[in-house]
Amino acid sequence: MINITYKFIFTNNREVKFTVDLDRPVLFTTNPKDPDVEWTNLDFNKCSNCPLNSAEIKKCPTALDVQHAMLEFHDVLSTEIVKTYVETENRSYFKECDAQTGLKALVGLIMATSGCPILKEMKGMAYFHLPFATIEETVFRSVTTYLLKQYYKFIDKQEPDWSLQNIPAYFDTIQIVNEFFFQRIKAASKADANLNVIVSLSSQSQLISLSIDEYLESLKELIVGK
Repeated sequence: MINITYKFIFTNNREVKFTVDLDRPVLFTTNPKDPDVEWTNLDFNKCSNCPLNSAEIKKCPTALDVQHAMLEFHDVLSTEIVKTYVETENRSYFKECDAQTGLKALVGLIMATSGCPILKEMKGMAYFHLPFATIEETVFRSVTTYLLKQYYKFIDKQEPDWSLQNIPAYFDTIQIVNEFFFQRIKAASKADANLNVIVSLSSQSQLISLSIDEYLESLKELIVGK
């Protein structure tokens, strides 16, 4: 079991903590301790590329996973300053930042390790979670994880994508999920922190999809040298 814990301390000294089990069971039904709300239903603004069968599955596993965080931040402004602590097995992180930045790191981790058949492709990155990552760090981690997958495909006698030609298409699928998920979170929020987190994640995936070659070129000097 691999756990990563996020703790937030707000300006009014309210403290909330979330422990994310990266290998937790997939949720398809509401936890009895949580309210059964409409926006967690699979058919509530269901992603257009979702492969789950609504006749068999009634709840969106990602929505169920982020429900607690959305509840705790539903009336928090994205600009509110929070103290954010992140504890992993081997190291600790701290950042005093706006609520959007801290929540984005948490929600990104939760979504990547949820039962979503599309987002699960990002789970490999989650095992090497880097809170508050810059766009360059995200590109580096995304591409290196992708290339490692291609190596394993090669070892397993499958066709690898060494040229990275399929990366933009993959981030396009992530973008679709984020766009539809925004509509779910909109129904669960009073203030804008929750909403801006999804907007930020969506913008990030779109930016990587459109500008992957530019980011790779900017990393070349760091990796290869001048």
